[in-house]
Amino acid sequence: MGATSLAFKVYLILGFELAVLYGCTFFIIQQCKKAFYANKTFLGIAFAEAVNPNRQTDICIVQNKATTLFFFWFVLFAIISMWTATAFIIFSSSFIQFIFMTISAIFYGSVIGFIIMDMDENDGMTGLKGATLTTAAMFVLVSVSGINFANPIFVSTVASLIIMLIIWELATLVRGISRGAQKIKAVIGIIIFSMSLLASISMVNVSSDQGLNDWNTAIDLAFSMYLNIINIILYFLEAMGSYS
Repeated sequence: MGATSLAFKVYLILGFELAVLYGCTFFIIQQCKKAFYANKTFLGIAFAEAVNPNRQTDICIVQNKATTLFFFWFVLFAIISMWTATAFIIFSSSFIQFIFMTISAIFYGSVIGFIIMDMDENDGMTGLKGATLTTAAMFVLVSVSGINFANPIFVSTVASLIIMLIIWELATLVRGISRGAQKIKAVIGIIIFSMSLLASISMVNVSSDQGLNDWNTAIDLAFSMYLNIINIILYFLEAMGSYS
């Protein structure tokens, strides 16, 4: 009963946050397309038409100083909201944790929507579908295999890989990166955060076995899965963008 109860809390929270995330993503995409076909701007952003190599219509964001500044502040607020949510999840009550987690979902969902529109949105939607299917596959794998991916060896391996990936990301900011290397980095990122998601999913059963069944624990576990899923989505988009 305890395991079911904790799992229900975790997946209730995660399901709501993913609904907000995906809802904001599709809202931004829809509003951008609506503005393009009406020959209008959306949040001061103008759009132009292009054709991709597959002869599909590609709606492009017109780049200018105002657009660059807008995206800089928008992404900055998304990052701040994520770090704030992380801080509140560590130090605050469950209600405040939930509020800031939702705020971060709104910002990151919007950022993902703009990323898809800024690249070839046909490739972007393919990447989003790939990320969604990969996420679902991780849940199925844990459920069907019965393997505890939250064991110390697996978790420490994933943590080490994430640290190495972060170092690689920082190095690319300084030295730049080729398109081929970017694709490889994105694929590695997908694999690493898929592994991390496996550990996060398994932690639900581990926490339940330890007798934990409160909303703070549920939010912590849901937030861990949520972070992994966002990273899987972003790396899928990066991988698809490197093909364009």
